[in-house]
Amino acid sequence: MKIAVVAGTRVDTKMGVNLLKNVGIGTISIAMADNCTDQTDMQYYSSEELEQRVKLEIEGAKAKGAEKVFIYCNSLSAAIDYEKISKETKIEIITPLETYKNLPKESKNIVVIAANGLSAYKIDKIIKDSDKSKNIISVGNMSIVELIEEGLNPSEIVERLNLGGMLKYIEGISDEKFKVDSILLGCTHFPYIKSELKNLTDLKIIDPAEDMIEKIFK
Repeated sequence: MKIAVVAGTRVDTKMGVNLLKNVGIGTISIAMADNCTDQTDMQYYSSEELEQRVKLEIEGAKAKGAEKVFIYCNSLSAAIDYEKISKETKIEIITPLETYKNLPKESKNIVVIAANGLSAYKIDKIIKDSDKSKNIISVGNMSIVELIEEGLNPSEIVERLNLGGMLKYIEGISDEKFKVDSILLGCTHFPYIKSELKNLTDLKIIDPAEDMIEKIFK
């Protein structure tokens, strides 16, 4: 099996490639931008052009033998109509966004940590459209992505950006109606710091990458 891994920058593309290699899947690597700034500009201001670029890249990967497409980037998935592209290119496209439609029932009050506002909004909307009973706190924080791209140690990233302070705020919400039970990693960069976050909180951490891999084998 060969899967086309499409992502925003070279770093998260490589993360997606490594994720699939670890479960024995061959890949075709496609990075849509050189860095975070270019990626954000591309997603906010050139959606029509971006969709056309993604479509062309997918068609090229399909010609090279790709059987499915793995968009390992939340914000890129949110910026394009990937369902339309899937129909036009006649190939299945797997993104993190499908995971948000079927979150665990026990996750009622969820903090979504995303890369930017566009992605946070899209995830929030998908969750609420699927289950209006869920309460969502959305955070877009590109600085986490930038430090991951720089290759900093996860513990240093958590310390520099005071993510421990953010977790204390989240855990400090005492109102029973809004008491947070889950944190959703709304960016495919963020598994890089998942272990550090787990060391700082007992809240459930939802990583869409696990569900995405399962979809490949279905």
